[in-house]
This record gives sequence, C-alpha cells and structure tokens, in this order.
Amino acid sequence: YLLYGCLRALYNVYFSPLSRFPGPKLRAGFYFPYYYERLRGNYIISWRLLHEEYGEVVRISPDNISIISPEAWRDIYGLGKELQKDWRYYNRDPLDKVDDLLRARDKDHARMRRSMNHAFSEQALRSQEDIITGYVSLMISKLHLRAKQQSPVDATRWLNATTFDITGDLTFGEPFGALDADAHYPWIEHLFDGLKWVILGTTLSQYPVIGVPFVALLRSLPALAQAREKYHGYVDRRLGKRLSSKTDRNDFIGHMTKHTEGKGFALEELRLTSSILILAGSETSATCLSGAIYFLLKSPDWLSKLSVELRSAFKSESEITFQSLAPLKVLNSIIQESLRMYPPLPVDLPRMTPEEGATISGTYIPPNTRVGIPMYPAFRSELNFKNSDAFAPNRWLGDEEYASDRRSVLQPFSMGSRNCIGQNFAWAEMRSILARLVWNFEMELCPESEGWDQGQRVYFVWSKPPLMIKLKARSEFERYG
Repeated sequence: YLLYGCLRALYNVYFSPLSRFPGPKLRAGFYFPYYYERLRGNYIISWRLLHEEYGEVVRISPDNISIISPEAWRDIYGLGKELQKDWRYYNRDPLDKVDDLLRARDKDHARMRRSMNHAFSEQALRSQEDIITGYVSLMISKLHLRAKQQSPVDATRWLNATTFDITGDLTFGEPFGALDADAHYPWIEHLFDGLKWVILGTTLSQYPVIGVPFVALLRSLPALAQAREKYHGYVDRRLGKRLSSKTDRNDFIGHMTKHTEGKGFALEELRLTSSILILAGSETSATCLSGAIYFLLKSPDWLSKLSVELRSAFKSESEITFQSLAPLKVLNSIIQESLRMYPPLPVDLPRMTPEEGATISGTYIPPNTRVGIPMYPAFRSELNFKNSDAFAPNRWLGDEEYASDRRSVLQPFSMGSRNCIGQNFAWAEMRSILARLVWNFEMELCPESEGWDQGQRVYFVWSKPPLMIKLKARSEFERYG
C-alpha cells in the first residue's frame, strides 16, 4: 500500500495531465495536505498564500485546480457553460433517502428551484418586509436596554439571533426565540457543529480503507445518533406544524408548497431543504454584517459618512424601508466592500470538468479535474484588487485610484442556475439592519476584539469569535437632526 502510494505520487507530480500546472510538489503528489487543512479549518488562508506565490491558477491537490480570475466565473458556473458539481464534495448523508436543494442533480434542482422562485421574488420580499423589520426593531429595542446598562455586547451573537429568527419565521411561520435567549441559541450551535462533522465525513470518504469503518463506528455512537435525531426531530416538528396550519401566509414554505403545479417538493425534500434555508438565510447576512461593523469601527471616517448619508436621506426612523435604502450609495458600497473583505462563503464551490475537458479563463483544463474559485483568496488578491487588504468602499464609488480593480470577480452569491436564490432578500435584510444600527447607536470596538478578523477558522463558513462592542444610544437630536 505504501509502495503504491509513492508510485502514485510520482505519477501525479511528473506524468499526470495536471503536472504542467504550478503549485507545491507535495500537494501535486498527495491529498493529505488538502484534507488536513480542511479538518483544521485553515485551508482558505493557505490557498490565498499559494495564489500569492504561484498566480491565478494553482494546483491545490492531485486532481484539484484553483482559479481566481474574473473570467473563470463565466466558464465554470455561467449559464450555458455550467460544469457539473463534484459530487464527492456534495455527497448525500447515507441515512437520507432524497437530495436537498444543494445536492440535487440538474433535473431535480430545476424542479425545486421553480417552486422556490416565487418565495424569493421582489413581490414576495415586499410582502415579507413587515415581518423582517419587526425582528430588526426587536433587536434594536433589546440593544437599547444593553446600552443603558453600559455593558458590552457580542455583535455576532445579536446579528445571528436576529437573522436566525427572521429566517425561522419566514420558513416555519414562527421564530426560534433566539433574540429572547440569554446566550447563543442551542440550535444555532448544533447547526455549526454539524458542519464540522460534514467535513470530517467528506474527508474520510476519500480514504475508504480507514474511512468506512470509522464512519460506521461514529454512526453507532449513541450520543451522535441522539443528536441527529434531536436535530431532525426539531425540524420535523416545526415543518409539520407549519404544513398543518391553514394560513395563506406569504412565507417560504407557503410559496414552495403553493407554486408546485404538481411538480414541487416531496415532503422529505422539503424537510432537508428547509434546514438549508435556515443556515443559508441567516448565516450570509449575519456574517457580512459582523464584518461590516468590525471594518466600520476600524474605519471611523466611513462610519461617519454612512451616518451623514442616513441623516440626509431620512427625517425619522419610520422612513427607513427596503425601497428607500436601496439607492443609498455609501450604504451599498460598504456592504459590497464587506462582502469582498469577509465573504460569508469564503470557500470554493467545486465543479468537475467533462470528458472532453474545459477551457477556463483561457487555460485548457484536462478531463475529470476538480475546479473552483475560492472566494476569499479571489476577493483578497492583489491580482484583482488594489490594496486588497484595505477596507475601501470608495472602490465601488468610481474612485480613479481603484480603476484597475477587476470588480467582476466579486460574486459572493455565485453565478448561473445554482446561484444563491435569496440574494435580493439578503441585500434588503443587510441594508435594513446596518442602517438602523447606525441610526440608533454610536458604537465602539472593545479592546478584546482588536484583530477580530485574523486567524478565524473556516468550516464551509467562518467560525466567528465574539465581536465585542460598546453601544451608546444616539440622542433624539442626533437621530432626527
């Protein structure tokens, strides 16, 4: 076995069709550096360093090519050219009998997506605005109490709780109660812990000799089996309650079950996909907003510019709506730059080249090669953005200093038929929350959160530490001019 491994590594490095691509020879020969980094959660930072050393195209592992050029988005994910997913990465839990939205093959994915289009339309978003802003108001009122107590707050906890309750209400017809919890809501923690187990399972599946018995052993552990049952039981109860209700509410499940034309979601698909909605619908906005607050507190000039823009646009908080926020240039540029600096999904979305290979960004990639665009390395590359580590919202406002930026590489919601269906929802939610926080409070970064964005681990999404800030309620004069 050892001899075979060495001979295989020798072939991978010197004779494989991918041997001409730049990258470390250890990575070209063996898979273990890639999987070891994934388990540790530091692979995205490592990939960034590799791209800084080797350029736009890097061989990350024996069969994996990472690309960070803007053109690669169109060639890998664009409509008409879309490559198939790498199903080793999106493998289904053996205990699940059907696929969710992420794992569904093209035909099933198209069927599910058609049922979901109405739930995330502009019309649906307008009808959901009161629900969303209601939870934003609840967060603001609770933070005012904390401000009176002059006690620091963990911004990441409050942002996650708010977006989690919003998504819970719009999915199941009722909130999770995260905003009312004194600490992190347990289900949020279980959700993020589950991502680490998914990565472990994906890694072990690549080494079947040890992986198969080890996974079988893990599944036999009573504690893990109980945790899985508890999680799915919780989803089943919430979903069952929502489906049995006679409401004609315009929430996600309502649209997904109404607009099916007999070809929508099966019950098991709905259960699995609702879990995806909860995670994706809450984590995207909360992560970007956490980053935005941190970068604004480190860049007080931009915080001041945002405050001035809001006070120039509105006479009272009641005027702050989805529609009135949409054209605000400073607000939009801050969110755009936060998505670049701290993308909610910092990883790649792996695809496989077909039997005839594929030309990506002008480079021919051989057949059956895993390819992808790792978002954090692409968005933080000097090849794409001048002063790539600087928080500079003015790069999105036509500043000549950043005229050479390759801005089209910024696709935080991906591209093509499998892009994020909820991106309009996320933008509206992020604008609303950030605007109302800045409208209501002066904020200050606590010393213990200096360098908050450094050294974070990634398990599909960022493992965010507490972002401790101090709040001071703005006076009536400040808020209303």
